[in-house]
Formats: sequence, structure tokens, C-alpha cells
Amino acid sequence: MIRTLVVASLLLAGCSPADTPDPAPRSTAPSDKSAASACSRVAFSIEKNNPPVEDVSTAMLAIESTDPGVREAGKKLGPAAKEAGDLWVADDPAVDKGPANQRVADARQGLLTACTDLFGAYPWPFVRGVSPTPR
Repeated sequence: MIRTLVVASLLLAGCSPADTPDPAPRSTAPSDKSAASACSRVAFSIEKNNPPVEDVSTAMLAIESTDPGVREAGKKLGPAAKEAGDLWVADDPAVDKGPANQRVADARQGLLTACTDLFGAYPWPFVRGVSPTPR
């Protein structure tokens, strides 16, 4: 009996957590493709400071999401992006674009925060790029 315990303890002493095989990697593909696409796009939009006209399609993707936070953020981004996009396209120097641009920036940040709530801290495994900071 003692010999069995000694042998068992020697065998166990030789095993360490580093010797155990790693579990199979989880899939990095999210189940909500609309949210993943909208989140990727808003992250790039913030990083590259893209014109607001590009945010309209991002908002449409977000609205198709099954996540209520992403969906609501998309509903806020859509009108803000359309308004700022219209001003951007018109390029009227007499019009102050600042307030509309601020609404787009706030809506982008809101969507990014909803994405962080859904997928965790950026960068997400399905996106490559520089990390914008959620509020």
C-alpha cells in the first residue's frame, strides 16, 4: 500500500499543468453576423475617421442585429449619419457641420460601447486593427 502511494505521488509529481493538453480552440466566428460586421465597421470608422456617409450602412447592419444594445445603437447612428452625410456631401461652407459631426461621433461611440458589451474588450478575434477606446 505504501509503495503504491509512493509510486502514485512520484507519477503525479511529474505531471504539471503545462503537461496537460490544451483544450480545443473555440471558434472565433460570432453567431450574430450582423453585429460582428457592424462592430468591425464602426471600429474601422473610428480608427480611420471615415466620412459619415459610410456609417449609414453600418447602422443598417447594426439594426439587423439580434442584440438589443447593438440594435438600439444602430437606430441612433442611422439618422445621425444621414444628417452629417448630407451636410458632408453638400459641402456648404455656410453651414456649421460641428453639431452633426458630434452626433455621429457620439453615435459611433455608443455603437462601439454596445459592441464591447456584446463581444468583450476590443480587439475582437474577428477584427484586426488599432483599438478605439469605448466609453
